Amino acid sequence: MSNLEGLFRTASERMKLEFKEASQKYKTPDDVAQHREEIIMRFLKTYFPPTYQFGKGEVIDSEGHRSGQIDVVICNAYHPFTVSESGSGLFFSEGVVCAVEVKSDLSKKELERGLEQITKIKKLKRKPIKGDLMFGSDFDRERLERIPAILFGFQAPSLVKLKSNISNIYEKSMTPLEEQVDAVVVMDKGIIFNIKDTRDPLHIEVNGQRKQGLVGHACMPAFHLFSAQASAETPKYVCVR
Repeated sequence: MSNLEGLFRTASERMKLEFKEASQKYKTPDDVAQHREEIIMRFLKTYFPPTYQFGKGEVIDSEGHRSGQIDVVICNAYHPFTVSESGSGLFFSEGVVCAVEVKSDLSKKELERGLEQITKIKKLKRKPIKGDLMFGSDFDRERLERIPAILFGFQAPSLVKLKSNISNIYEKSMTPLEEQVDAVVVMDKGIIFNIKDTRDPLHIEVNGQRKQGLVGHACMPAFHLFSAQASAETPKYVCVR
């Protein structure tokens, strides 16, 4: 085990303990929910560069569309400080790096609610300002138009069952690809990537075949991939045997 893997494993054990303590200490669902969001936020703050800002609240785009309440909002260094003393804020889509929805248990009902909230985020647009320069491919430019969004669960069924449930929910709701979740992370189980385009540099192979769509990658802990996905620095190549 590498030093980095050891750090993430320790973080995983600490988060499980904190989550258990929160469930025992707090009696109302709102208090438990607030504490679990704080657990995730503290973890991400530890592994992100100090220039990033963290908060929770609504995201608004230049056309006035709003996301509704988001559990964890990660902003770049140029976003104005808009978080109130209560910890909530209003965030502008152009300055948002990533949005994370947090659920205690990704049961079918909670999964559906989480994916619905993710869709509200993915509907928002990030529009560059006239004169902005961007270095990258057409795919990079297109991807910048939408906010990366991740669903995190402390507990969930197997990745196979979870992937099936996600597919069924999206099939039923006919949600367009561009409005779907980018990844679903489950503590101690792994991560499900949603590879939406053949131009995506994230390359996952299963039995020698490159996969697209919802692809589960079992790993324990999943936090190294979670932090990488949240910072839009996903590994370029993952081989699943």
